[in-house]
Amino acid sequence: MSHFITPIRKRIALLILVAATSTAALYAAFQALTPAPAALSSFVPQGSLLAMESPDFAALLKSWSASSEQRAWLASDNYAAFSRSRLFARLNEAQDQFATSAGLPPDMQFLQQVAGKQSIFAWYDIGNLQFLYITRLPPGAAEQTPLLQLRGKFQLRKSGDDSFYLRAQGDPERTVAFAVHGDYLLLATREDLLANALLLMQHPDETSLHNESWYSSVMAANAIHSSDQPALRMALNLTRILPTPYFRSYWIQQNITELKHYSAALSDLYLTNQDFREERVLLPIAAAATVPTADLAPILQYLPLNAGVYRATAHPTTDQALDALNDKLLARTASSFRDQHLAPVVDLSVQNTGSATDLETRIDTPPIPEQPITAALAPLRSLLDAAPLDALLLYTSTTTSQHGADGLFLPIHTAVILSASTPFVPSAIQSALTQALSARLTVSTASLYWETRQEGGAAYFQLSGLEPLAFSVQGNFCILASDSETLLQIMESAHQKSPQPFIASTAAGFNHTAERPGLNRLSTLLDRTNASPQSGDSAPAFFSRNLGSLSQTFQSLDSESFTETVQAQSNAAYLVNQKVIYKWRP
Repeated sequence: MSHFITPIRKRIALLILVAATSTAALYAAFQALTPAPAALSSFVPQGSLLAMESPDFAALLKSWSASSEQRAWLASDNYAAFSRSRLFARLNEAQDQFATSAGLPPDMQFLQQVAGKQSIFAWYDIGNLQFLYITRLPPGAAEQTPLLQLRGKFQLRKSGDDSFYLRAQGDPERTVAFAVHGDYLLLATREDLLANALLLMQHPDETSLHNESWYSSVMAANAIHSSDQPALRMALNLTRILPTPYFRSYWIQQNITELKHYSAALSDLYLTNQDFREERVLLPIAAAATVPTADLAPILQYLPLNAGVYRATAHPTTDQALDALNDKLLARTASSFRDQHLAPVVDLSVQNTGSATDLETRIDTPPIPEQPITAALAPLRSLLDAAPLDALLLYTSTTTSQHGADGLFLPIHTAVILSASTPFVPSAIQSALTQALSARLTVSTASLYWETRQEGGAAYFQLSGLEPLAFSVQGNFCILASDSETLLQIMESAHQKSPQPFIASTAAGFNHTAERPGLNRLSTLLDRTNASPQSGDSAPAFFSRNLGSLSQTFQSLDSESFTETVQAQSNAAYLVNQKVIYKWRP
């Protein structure tokens, strides 16, 4: 009997396998025939300043809410300082206005309740905080949100075949409107935005954000650059954003002059367990000049292992190179700072023409005029003008290869590496550097001379005296460093690498793990305090507690790198692509 059972079992197993395969095939065919969800940008009315999109906003919000970084930041001095700012007060005021109109505070709990998967947030006015938010929730979930439970307190309005709910409290700035369309929940702070979004959902046309010129242009440019779906995407209409006074006041980078060369920008964020990768596309204005590029690999080979902070630039101007040399090596003084938002202080005190106790100031001879910095740097300018630079590399670190901090001082090691089209002449560099330093260190170049030294078969030049400046010429490369140890470390690194071509306009990086101890100690020295934070302080010390707590919050961040490249187009235009990679420690 058993010899009959075995074939039957085989046939049953075969039938199950065929049925499963057929079911999978039918499901795949059904999925292929089922249209993908429409892009939410096709439901957003035109005129927004920026738009943020995510395929799974709820997952992003859950990840941030459960992260240790969020808890650390909320308890940090950096957040405490931000909570006392005017911007924070303005946001609290807007939050209170929303809560008054909606009947619910827009806190983290509320955000989690209305966060779905496919989501878009479009911002129309920065000052009045006018926005439109659309998210796709699971079937029936929108009706269960607390906001929908309060719809009896709202006015019922119609937009085409859909209804929506509105509450303005007699003030346009305190308007809250919401609606449900299928599985989509819509929330806005302007009645027309919500009504028009519902009309676009019912009858798509050309008046959506998806078809707006700036948005479609930057999306088309991004399609050439990348086809992957990011975890978060932000599109910016720079032509409209830059003139707004709020952006000019609160944009922390203050690089509006550089941004004026671009009409729109797109930033895509990709997340993994090891790193966050941000891919940016900037759409230049047609009349803007082309961004210079060069092979930065030869100059980047001089970077030491675990480099602290660096920035390589292609084809820098003479002024850029002079500013770098003067700031990093020649002057090395604290940079002057004046808040551009504050008017200068007028001195109304009585000015005395002289004092009987001042016996040092001579009145019988004119004072010796100070040599202007432009005259001191003139030889260096002539040297750089004669050999245009291909690349410039700036390097800064608080760590060294041989010696650590001595417990009292924290030296900042800096270097400037120049790459030119023709070889450098050591004697010309010595003369130009001597002239630049003489106005600050001595009179008529007295006691300023260079010593030739040899290390590992490589020659370099060390300035005598208390100024530990050193430099070395390696053909078309000139390495200038704040001290001989940094110079030797850089020279040793160059012999251990074989550079691969790397065409870019800018490459930069920051090693947070390596530099964090030094930066924390330096910030303490700058604030002149080693005391622990006191609860009664009106404001935390800026460097050691404000910025220091930000470093503490993101202590798992290992390093950050930035690359900018230029992509030529067929119509003689070009795109600027930027990539930022944040690496995290496991």
